[in-house]
Amino acid sequence: MKAIIINEFGTADQLKIAEIEKPVITSDQVLIKVKAVGINPVETKIRAGSHVSSKTLQFPAILGKDFSGIVEEVGKNVQNVEIGDAVFGLATQTYAEYIAVSPDVFVKKPENITFEAAAAAPLAGLTAYQAIHDHLKVQSGEHILVQSAAGGVGHFAVQLAKIAGASVSGTASGKNIEFIKELGVDQPIDYKNQRFEEILSDLDAALDTMGGEVLYGSINCVKPGGKVVCLPSYTKDDPKAIELAQKRNINLMWTMLTFKRESLMKLSELIERGLLKIFVGEILPMNEIAEAHREIETHGTKGKIVVRIS
Repeated sequence: MKAIIINEFGTADQLKIAEIEKPVITSDQVLIKVKAVGINPVETKIRAGSHVSSKTLQFPAILGKDFSGIVEEVGKNVQNVEIGDAVFGLATQTYAEYIAVSPDVFVKKPENITFEAAAAAPLAGLTAYQAIHDHLKVQSGEHILVQSAAGGVGHFAVQLAKIAGASVSGTASGKNIEFIKELGVDQPIDYKNQRFEEILSDLDAALDTMGGEVLYGSINCVKPGGKVVCLPSYTKDDPKAIELAQKRNINLMWTMLTFKRESLMKLSELIERGLLKIFVGEILPMNEIAEAHREIETHGTKGKIVVRIS
């Protein structure tokens, strides 16, 4: 089978298509024929060698976390899964034509979305879901800021906050302002021409996707007793951010995604009911995986980038 591998850390040019052995499932696994994979910023960092998980990577390595596909084989101990089921989920080493996974890492794909849209949802959708509901605990009537509101995580976070009944301010580049308005952002801010920290104040919560000065500004916009979630792991324990948060009595959290199948099921239900929309900005073929990584690294993508595997 074909898989996308890297043989060393480096630029997107390290991503190559190779022929490798098709996985053999155990009695507790399911074989998935992968249809599409979502491309996430964390994968570009792992590829470059700058992510914490890069330290334990063994070459040749297959990257990837999001997937959608069709069940092709079912282990003898697996229940409630049938050959031919269309599914989507979150695993490891998903940049391949076939993956062997536990049935605990996926759910059935809603019939009202494509495989490409389904592949865009797991990591970004679950990251947003846990930030909004588990960490920020956004409530109806609150005012929340979502940084990079047009991005993969951001476009899910905006919608989830609105579903929760919150008022949402969101930052994006000028070209994406109309898009975030369509998502439900009440107060769109063009970060290239406006300083959000000069516009916003007394917020209940903020979701930061950048770290650094953006994180400091987000903390300053939240009222005492409020909450800020910062997603980039490389910014964790920034002493300036911690000091600023303590001074302002802000609950500052760096969070890591913890996969919960029940949360993925809730996302799937929202998608199936038409309450949560998935925006796929671009679909690329398998042989353009390097271009997909380069686009992610611009930090200016709209929605998710997806690579079609089969």
